[in-house]
Amino acid sequence: MDRIWELLAKKFSQEISVEEMEELDQLLKTHQQEFQQSEFLGAAFNLEVVTAEDPAAIEQSEQRLRRHLAELIPGVEPAPEVKGIGKHLRRYSKMYVAATLNLAAITLLYLVITHDSASVLVNKINTERGAKTTVHLPDGSVVILNSGSRLSYDKDFGVKNRLINLEGEAYFDVKKNPAMPMIVSAGAVEVKVLGTTFNVKAYTEDSLVETSLFTGTIQLTTEKDPERVILLRPREKVIINQKQNLYTIPSTMKDTHNETVSLQHMAFNRTDSSFDETAWLKNKMIFRAARFRDIANELQRKFNVDIYFSDTTFQDIRLTVTFSEESIQEILSALQQTIPFHYTISGNKIYIEQ
Repeated sequence: MDRIWELLAKKFSQEISVEEMEELDQLLKTHQQEFQQSEFLGAAFNLEVVTAEDPAAIEQSEQRLRRHLAELIPGVEPAPEVKGIGKHLRRYSKMYVAATLNLAAITLLYLVITHDSASVLVNKINTERGAKTTVHLPDGSVVILNSGSRLSYDKDFGVKNRLINLEGEAYFDVKKNPAMPMIVSAGAVEVKVLGTTFNVKAYTEDSLVETSLFTGTIQLTTEKDPERVILLRPREKVIINQKQNLYTIPSTMKDTHNETVSLQHMAFNRTDSSFDETAWLKNKMIFRAARFRDIANELQRKFNVDIYFSDTTFQDIRLTVTFSEESIQEILSALQQTIPFHYTISGNKIYIEQ
């Protein structure tokens, strides 16, 4: 265990060799808990720093770090390996975490490494609005999180299970493992997959939950009808609408347990070899007969703004539009060509009015 922290200290001080980096990668795959704690430490190194030659500052820094951790995770002491990392930092780096800690960064650490009610170490990755995050899972799978999304998995991921919780939107490239399927729980759906690429969109503020498959096969069940299993094939997607009569009902659908479940084929764009469902990966937004309020939700997440409607006059008007590198002001101006609304901007708040 001590070797992991020695290599991490060299990595963060940019004194690690290629061979040592390969050794560290192998050790982190073997020791899951240290993998999680390394992400914790990595975020800590974005804080203000002081020279290691000041013992008083080092001791004060360690005490404050432990105190903040105790406040964030009541009743839980930092692991011994975390407490002992200082000796390696002092050995391989001239820099050390400053006594004046950035509380916002500490909050970020808590989102990355925390404990649930059962005291099981859990990895939580939070992507802020206006950003995207690529997550390399311990089993070799890769997940790209869209803005305003959260993903979590426990310490046994890749060892005893491959269970993931998702809130928001993510693109998955899952490492094949027939003996241990990946289970993704996202809002109203649960997706079971052995190895494939797919996209899940399940924001809590949206009425629809969408699962789109690109390669391989997946099994999907819904929260309200767990006995029914839906098998998806490439270029198919399932849309779950739990608030009926708000959207146009697709041509193929089944009304069950107060939710509308529809199976659709995805349209392939031969011009750039893409699908609408993954346009966000290329910073594009494609809306087809989308309500203005749903477009507003997407704009809020992409540009980290809050949009308010003074009345409901324009919210349900449907639009088919595509945006790429435009600013929020350019997008609103383009929408005004179709919908006769006015808007005002105050800081990060946008007010839509008649």
